[in-house]
Formats: sequence, structure tokens, C-alpha cells
Amino acid sequence: MSKIGRNSNTERLERFNKIWASVNELDVPVIVEGKRDILAVRQLGYSGELVQLNDGKSILHTVENLAKVLGIGSKFVILMDWDRTGIKLAKALEKYGVSCDLSPNLQVWRDLMSLCSKDITCIEELPTFVSMLKQRI
Repeated sequence: MSKIGRNSNTERLERFNKIWASVNELDVPVIVEGKRDILAVRQLGYSGELVQLNDGKSILHTVENLAKVLGIGSKFVILMDWDRTGIKLAKALEKYGVSCDLSPNLQVWRDLMSLCSKDITCIEELPTFVSMLKQRI
């Protein structure tokens, strides 16, 4: 592999680590789509609160429950997949979050999408993405 390729993968891994560290530093609930996403996020070392969106309840119910538990003005991170459905869910979570006087964080999602979307399309693939970058360094 060329030196440029190694540097590129090194830089991408460093960028991922910086984004992921910011998630841990926020210390707020992270909303993911499903069980596999929870496993992936845990595999990457996140030990904070995770909320599974696809639990049989509506998006609004999930957000209202967060507002009840966390309180007005509280923050949460949205980590949906980067496919059409994930984008719709992220926008709905943001909309409902704001309407419930919460502060949804989409920046982490946007940063990860920018970094990873050419290689993977979903949160559950993040550990594989990180492994791939490490192997290519």
C-alpha cells in the first residue's frame, strides 16, 4: 500500500477516535435504531446510556419518555443509520426532541456519516469499519 493510503487511513482512524471520544465526553443518552446497533456501540467502548428506538413504541413516545426522565433542556445524541430510513428517523427524532424542549445532538451523526458513509451504511458496521482502518495502517 502506498504511503498516501496509510496516511489517509491513519487520519481517518484518528478522526473516528476523536468523534467517538466526544460521544463519551458528552455523557448523555445515545439513541440507536436496534439491538445490533447497541452491541456495536458497546463493542466500541461506549458505556453510557443507550436507548433503542425500534422497541415497538413510537418515536414520539420514546422522545417524550426521554423528556420525562431527563428533564427540559436535556441533551441526547442521535445515531441512526445513513440509509433513507435512518435519515428520516434522525430528522423525526430531532423534530420531536426540539418540540419536547430537549436538545438533540445530530453533530456526531453528521461527522460519522461524513467519515464513514463511503464504506458503511449503518451503525452496526462501525466496529468493522474501525478494524478495517486499523488493518490498512
